Amino acid sequence: MAKRELEEINAGSMADIAFLLLIFFLVTTTMNFPKVLEERLPQKIDDVIDPPLVKKENVLEILANKNDQILIEGNRGEIEDIKDKVIEFYVHPINSTIWPKLTAINESMANQYIEKFKVLSAQYPDDNRYADTLKRWEIKKGVVDAIGTYNEISDKAMITIQLDNATSFKTYVSVLNEIMAGINELRAELCLAKFGIPYNKIEKSKVPEDQAKVKILRAVYPKRIMKAKSKNSQG
Repeated sequence: MAKRELEEINAGSMADIAFLLLIFFLVTTTMNFPKVLEERLPQKIDDVIDPPLVKKENVLEILANKNDQILIEGNRGEIEDIKDKVIEFYVHPINSTIWPKLTAINESMANQYIEKFKVLSAQYPDDNRYADTLKRWEIKKGVVDAIGTYNEISDKAMITIQLDNATSFKTYVSVLNEIMAGINELRAELCLAKFGIPYNKIEKSKVPEDQAKVKILRAVYPKRIMKAKSKNSQG
């Protein structure tokens, strides 16, 4: 029986079909490109602006070196001298140019600023600065209601402690104790003068009335202490 010959397939038409399919897919296919966020580079700053300098009169600087020697405002002193300097830092003539600015807070001033910042807080409810300032003036008004007109120390006033890496921990604690002794002495004098009771009797009291008095005393004489970064010994 004779074998039947197979017919050849015309490959030319297959190539045409493949080419047409290629064209079809190129036309109809969409390419996904990664999305690029537009970002502006910061502009070049030609001049570097230095941060504002802290006024010397707003800082009471206490240094302790590697030998536990004390410098108060650049002058050699003893740890026992710190308390008196702290008291002078808080209580001094209102027109002094060598110590922090003192502002006499009275009822009229407090009411004026409270009304001002109430209006601003209502106008700009999303700006917390006005609400925060309003709260501070309400606290001042509470102080005035309790003790009358008082001198408020600048909110920029600060007592700084600068240590050497080799300064003993005992000296550091002694410096802190003397600073707090000065602040607490002022609070105690005011407490006795305005409330007729010793400060140490109400300082840690849980009675709400006593706690309110302590807040008033601390508002007049706030604790403003900052420990600066320690320095390495030289030589």
